[in-house]
Amino acid sequence: MLAGRIKHETVEIDAEGAKQVVVNIEFGAGEIQLTSGDINSVIKGDITYDTRTIDFICEYEINNGVGNLLLESSHRKKGHIDTEENKWDVMLSQKYPMRLDMEIGACDAEMDLGGLRLEELSLDVGAAAAELDFSNPNPIRLKDIDIEAGAASLEMRNVGNANFESFDFSGGVGSFDLDLRGEYDGESKVTIDVGLGSMDLILPRNVPVKIITEGNNWLSSIKFHHNNLNEVDGNIYESPDFDKAETRIIVEIKIGLGSIDLYWKR
Repeated sequence: MLAGRIKHETVEIDAEGAKQVVVNIEFGAGEIQLTSGDINSVIKGDITYDTRTIDFICEYEINNGVGNLLLESSHRKKGHIDTEENKWDVMLSQKYPMRLDMEIGACDAEMDLGGLRLEELSLDVGAAAAELDFSNPNPIRLKDIDIEAGAASLEMRNVGNANFESFDFSGGVGSFDLDLRGEYDGESKVTIDVGLGSMDLILPRNVPVKIITEGNNWLSSIKFHHNNLNEVDGNIYESPDFDKAETRIIVEIKIGLGSIDLYWKR
């Protein structure tokens, strides 16, 4: 029944001499798989969508040596969108310094950004079931990660491999797993703000850390599991070797009506 309505497109964009790439992805309902690879093109992938319900847009232009790529799917009807009506399987190039801005809605998403030369990352997650992985280290320093998640189930793995200076996470009523293990070089700052949701936070045992909290109250809870931290001030905790370490993590935690459990693993 859907055979005549489903369109398959192959997307491959040449860099056209760009020295840096800015990627904007807007994806509503459906299924998206995003990976990285050693390819000369800025992006390469397969797009499948229902022409009656989905508008697909792919635009690329060069301005002053910067390639600007827009990938967007918009929906012409309200209600449930089956994953077969909108499926992306795309790969971004590891060759170009990149700023990536993504908005995803009520979808299934698997994103492995390992190996990308990321300078900035912004991710807005709606009512999605999403996985974000940094399976390999970022070869350049990433200035800022900014993630906002609503009523989502979001699992973030190997985030230390992003090689970030600053990571800001804001979560609503969802369930979140944040694994900060990976390769670190220098100081990295993490800010976590959880509203009504819950989070399991995994920290690497081999990197000194400072944890800054607002403490527990009857509306929220923070639980530490298997740690060797010292309480250096009210609701501030540090690893014994934190002050002398050049490579270290600072984590500031704010909670509304939610809960966070902290674990240390190798």
